[in-house]
Amino acid sequence: MDHDEGFATPRWHIGQIMERVLQLAQVSPDEVAASVGVLPHDLDRFLAGAELPSRLMLERFARACGADPIVLLMVRDDQQRRTRV
Repeated sequence: MDHDEGFATPRWHIGQIMERVLQLAQVSPDEVAASVGVLPHDLDRFLAGAELPSRLMLERFARACGADPIVLLMVRDDQQRRTRV
């Protein structure tokens, strides 16, 4: 699935990691979006790196994919911290 379509150049690399988690979970993006409580288009924006997911959204995403949210949260926080500098 090409999530870059219609979005600007990826800014947040957490999207690439989320994409991989989603692939490994073998769950459809629509199922995950529904479980997380976002629209499929919004999930696409996160996966494309166009928008930084909130901590709560990322926790829900990880759980919906059967993944541990700790690493995703660490990557998110690290990237957010680096962009402030």
